[in-house]
Amino acid sequence: MSTSLLYHAFGLQKQEYLKSEYTSGKLILSTQTKPEELRCSQCNSYKIKKRGFKTRRFKTIPIGSKRVILNAKIQRVECLECGSIMQEKIRYADEQKTYTKQLDRYANELCEVMTIQDVSKKLGMSWDTVKAIRQEHLTKKYAKIDLKDLRIVAIDEIAIQKGHKYITLVMDLGSGAVVFVGDGKGAESLDPFWKSLKRSGATVEAVSIDMSPAYIGAVTQNLPSAKIVFDHFHIVKLMNDSISEIRREVYREETDIKKKKFLKEPGGYC
Repeated sequence: MSTSLLYHAFGLQKQEYLKSEYTSGKLILSTQTKPEELRCSQCNSYKIKKRGFKTRRFKTIPIGSKRVILNAKIQRVECLECGSIMQEKIRYADEQKTYTKQLDRYANELCEVMTIQDVSKKLGMSWDTVKAIRQEHLTKKYAKIDLKDLRIVAIDEIAIQKGHKYITLVMDLGSGAVVFVGDGKGAESLDPFWKSLKRSGATVEAVSIDMSPAYIGAVTQNLPSAKIVFDHFHIVKLMNDSISEIRREVYREETDIKKKKFLKEPGGYC
């Protein structure tokens, strides 16, 4: 396999192909950094000595329907200039991750047209991993957005990692664009947004939120002149919950069998 293919197909810059094997339905590519490209991770000097290696596996983009695993030989080198002994810098993947940057980009592209679950199934990655990839991408994308033209916004939270973690979203209702992604679902998750909004000089006229006291307090404190609009879904839900509770109380107190039966029929919410 040529180094050109490694670079253009898998984003493996300055790597050389060692061997490949096909096992358990997966293609495993073994690679290493070209010897002449090895350098010190500390000072970037090429004057180094090899001091052993370890093998790491990274998921990378598939070839057709076949999943591809990168079997990477990571060198440990001693620098003859600064004296440090460190593992070579991995350019094609983040140090703490088990997938390549190329796969990260591909997963995000798929998320534009597919659900998280579909992407997870196609790439053989966990739902949580794909969701984390998407969240990180959105956080970076919306970290530096011009907020000066904001007039009407909506604030809401969504669950990720199957309900164990939340993120807070702020949407520009004029354009439909998400302008902020915050970690968590409490009022404190909006603190970075309020700071950015203040610096932008925007004049927000109205904010659509659910009926959370935390959100009401945060909006009142940071946008005292803005009108608060409770979204239709939560108003209807609150009304239905209240009606259901009243029906249950009436059912428990009612002694007439026919009336109790009526309350239990579809629409009675008992």
